[in-house]
Amino acid sequence: MGLLLALILLWAVGGVGGPPGDALPGRVLRWYDGDTAQIRFTGEVPPGLGTHEVVRLLGVNTPEVGEPLSEEATRLFRSLTMGRAVYVELNPFEVRDRHSRLLAYLWVEAEEGWVLVNEEILRAGLARLLVYYPEQEKYYCRFLRALALAQQDKLGLWGNFPRPLSLAEVEADPVRYVGEAVTVVFEVAWVGQDRWGQSLWAAGSRYGFRAILDPRLCPAAWAEADVPGADLVGQRMAVTGELLWDTFGGGPRIVVRFPELVEFSPREEDEP
Repeated sequence: MGLLLALILLWAVGGVGGPPGDALPGRVLRWYDGDTAQIRFTGEVPPGLGTHEVVRLLGVNTPEVGEPLSEEATRLFRSLTMGRAVYVELNPFEVRDRHSRLLAYLWVEAEEGWVLVNEEILRAGLARLLVYYPEQEKYYCRFLRALALAQQDKLGLWGNFPRPLSLAEVEADPVRYVGEAVTVVFEVAWVGQDRWGQSLWAAGSRYGFRAILDPRLCPAAWAEADVPGADLVGQRMAVTGELLWDTFGGGPRIVVRFPELVEFSPREEDEP
């Protein structure tokens, strides 16, 4: 598993310029929703595949038909692929889901270069990340980064609370914000290290709010990050991400996997 995870990080963080050589060329005939479409393959298909297949995009879960932003997700999917040759990269671990749909990444070539459709839908804020086995997800860091940037920009699904919130505002009505992308401003009371990463606990929190800086999955993103050292107590910061609160991870928290989602303000004694 360690070697596999290392390969995932190499692929995902280092970036992949385009589809692999064994990706199958085709055309999209019909878009069922933002993450499912019917494909007609235009070349020779390997055994077990038909010339016409329903494809489910890996790593993304767009709103169901009739739900808010469903039409926007489908429209983006259509605009990225309509009239273009698409290249279908199949999941090497599980070719089909329980509905017999092919599980795949879709690539298209645009003027700016190769586009990974799954990633673009996440970046637009029109999907949630859906990955059951991160160690098997080839583009996991790419997907995580796309999701994080959409949350930072408060796009699509993540646009309900665009302005920064004080910790007091969040804790006055915490249920309202759980599962939403928020920017929370607070002062660090103390710093701890646990299995999730470096936890920055908020001063004056009623419920034990903390920001968790977790570079484990995508360490290359933190290589040149300008994050203060160990002396963080008293530091004022703003952290952006999905507010989580469940029994598995303890109190309210935001897990930060990319340094762009953290901003530190200098303390008065540090200012020139």
